[in-house]
Amino acid sequence: MRSRALSRTRGLARSAALAAGLAIALGACAVNPPAILSLSHRLIVAGTAAGTTEERLSFFAAVSDKDGAADLDRLVLAHDGGELYWSLGPDDWLVRQEGSRLFIGSNGLKAPAGEPLPRGRYRVMLYDLAGEAAEGSFELLAPAGAPYALPTVAKAGPTSVLIADPYPTANALFLDAGLKVIKAAQTQPGLHTLTALYGGEGWREAAAYLAVYAYDPRTEIGFLSWIQAIDR
Repeated sequence: MRSRALSRTRGLARSAALAAGLAIALGACAVNPPAILSLSHRLIVAGTAAGTTEERLSFFAAVSDKDGAADLDRLVLAHDGGELYWSLGPDDWLVRQEGSRLFIGSNGLKAPAGEPLPRGRYRVMLYDLAGEAAEGSFELLAPAGAPYALPTVAKAGPTSVLIADPYPTANALFLDAGLKVIKAAQTQPGLHTLTALYGGEGWREAAAYLAVYAYDPRTEIGFLSWIQAIDR
């Protein structure tokens, strides 16, 4: 009886050890899917070189992945009704860090041929390298077809500009030669020197263009002037 009980005890111990080993192995191979924590979006109406306007979509997703940000592979945005589809990878998306939150997205998504962006529901899909996915959605409800008035910026001398803005808030955007924003400064309509807008002489080395961005809280639309080249 004693040997039988001992044998049974050893068998149970081996089974428990095997189960524990399998649990550890499976845990080591566990796939952690990404997560979309929140979504933000804004319609932007921008001026063009031809004097017309075009619509752009700015959207960012607050994301997380237990395997780390390097495990994120693709961020996909789709409007099924309008048959529009954008796919962004790490080389395409912009990254923003706000405290412990990581945001990825884009400021310049456009419909083909300069068409207006369709209103309604947009689906967002986030994929990791293992093919695991998270999904979210948002509604673009900005009014369509409104007569948009853009802010403007015009040269008023070698180092000064004249800004006109019909909206409550505006920001002067200094851009480098690659059209990347290097500095934003809140401003008002009127005549300004570039040094005063930039807060120093640093614009002479860093900036190649200037634009004005404004926001209309009534329609929740952002407006971007056509860019103005800077004489250094």
